[in-house]
Amino acid sequence: MSVAAVGTWARSLGPVPSLACSSCRAPGEFAKPEKLAKAAPASDRRFSAAVTVGISAFFFLRHGGRGGNTGRRGRLSALQSESGRRSESEVIAEVLPPELELSSDVGSSELSSESEPSADSLRGGETFNWHKAWYPMAVVADLDPKRPSKLELLGEDLVAWRDGEGQWRVFEDRCLHRNVPLSEGRVESDGTLMCSYHGWRFDGTGRVTAIPQAKEGDLHRLLDNPRACAAARPTQLKNGVLWVWGESSADSELESALVEPNCPEELSDPALEGRAACAVWSHRDMPYGWEVAFENVTDPAHVAVTHHNIVSDRYKDPCPIEIDWVRKPSNMGGFKFQYKPLKKKTEDGVVTTMDFRPPCQMHIKSSYPSGASLTLLINYVPTKPGWSRLVGSTMTVLGEKGEKPPGFALYSAPIPRWLVHLLGPAFLHQDQVFLHFQQSILQKETLKTGKSWKQSYWIPTAVDKGTVMLRNWLDRNGGISWNPAVSQDLSSALPDKRSLFDTYHFHTEKCATCQKALKRVSRIHGALKYSAIILASAGVSGGPCWPLLAAAAVLGLGTGAASKLKGMFHEVPFHHQDNN
Repeated sequence: MSVAAVGTWARSLGPVPSLACSSCRAPGEFAKPEKLAKAAPASDRRFSAAVTVGISAFFFLRHGGRGGNTGRRGRLSALQSESGRRSESEVIAEVLPPELELSSDVGSSELSSESEPSADSLRGGETFNWHKAWYPMAVVADLDPKRPSKLELLGEDLVAWRDGEGQWRVFEDRCLHRNVPLSEGRVESDGTLMCSYHGWRFDGTGRVTAIPQAKEGDLHRLLDNPRACAAARPTQLKNGVLWVWGESSADSELESALVEPNCPEELSDPALEGRAACAVWSHRDMPYGWEVAFENVTDPAHVAVTHHNIVSDRYKDPCPIEIDWVRKPSNMGGFKFQYKPLKKKTEDGVVTTMDFRPPCQMHIKSSYPSGASLTLLINYVPTKPGWSRLVGSTMTVLGEKGEKPPGFALYSAPIPRWLVHLLGPAFLHQDQVFLHFQQSILQKETLKTGKSWKQSYWIPTAVDKGTVMLRNWLDRNGGISWNPAVSQDLSSALPDKRSLFDTYHFHTEKCATCQKALKRVSRIHGALKYSAIILASAGVSGGPCWPLLAAAAVLGLGTGAASKLKGMFHEVPFHHQDNN
């Protein structure tokens, strides 16, 4: 099912607010119909209403317009030719427009905040510790409590499971006996996790409770041994999301208790009780790393071009964007900026901000004069080099008098969560075809020329201000602290581009909700198919029976639609060249 067809469905049901493209058009402004794709086949239109609502309910995980300022080109061209003979700091300071130039002075206003201690600025003091932070790893409604689930974080393999007390636990995915993965084990009826290799069992704290091979006289002594314990991670359950601490050290319980996960403060604010709510949450693995993922979500310019036919028009919407700091960058606090498209007039009083909160969260919020707001909650968890996990939702807040933000009806509609998940790739794959290859090209350029991103990228406009600061934040904190045992070679991209569109292995098989839905859709598809065959056969035997043939034709249309829906659980291809 093409993105062009999806866009056509949305327009066929009337105007849909372009929520994710507020940098390209005014909030609540409707997508224009001049660039319509060809009409979807009749079998597709059966799902048009559900598809339109589903897309609006989940996919708007990006914002943006695109800038077109090309100032200082002559000087920049000269700098490009000289860059090989000059230091990175010299080149980047001159390539960036004035508002992005980064002084080497410790007191640079661009890199420190008056509201935070100078020791916590990007140019000194404590650096961000990736292992002493909370990460949102999975949506528990989409985990199977009867099976252990494999997770990855910072290059470490983990296993999540629910114990006999109903608590979600996370261990390092290694049985202490012979180093086999506990994720291949079983959750037993007594609430323990059993290693399927030799039958050892673990309780929720990680303690070994059973060693079948031990003699009865030795069992208690062995169970009391300090080594008889799996490496457990602190966990929290917040808003239906399983949060996991970044390490399992001896002090992790105490240290994690002193830090709160980066949950939206609106959801716990007593003044907003009954006004703030989240739509459907989802988790899926992405074939690109944390670095390019956050470049993407700190870039409000790309959506106008990349997401053509879903939330924008690539020929009309790109424009310069004005970016102003709300919270200046710091190692521990990240940064926050407000952005405003300069090409199109936005509704008076509407403010849109991007708020990066280390280690893995971006809040993209549109606030309205009534007190209503709509926030995209985007978490890119660094799972392993070149890969990340997207855990996301949308939060709406009603105004002081119950005013609703644009799109509230769509986000609050009773849409099946599996349908929200199913339609995600229609939007996400438009970025994916870039980001997977971008990280490979950047590393190959660095290996070939010795140039970092500062010299490899040409950044002539202020629209990339957020992306530059994201890269600088990462550099000044020493990069991501990966498990030293994992390879960080990103130079080889996936050999087959079609692998990027594999929705089954990236999401379906990791989501209990979608696995159940796939089974139901498969049964419906089979029933429709064989019913159509039976009616068609009956309709032609002994002379044509038009009522039976008409019924068979209707069932045939249903079979085709169910087949396409079933296919989306496995693969959702996308090519920008075909998105006209």
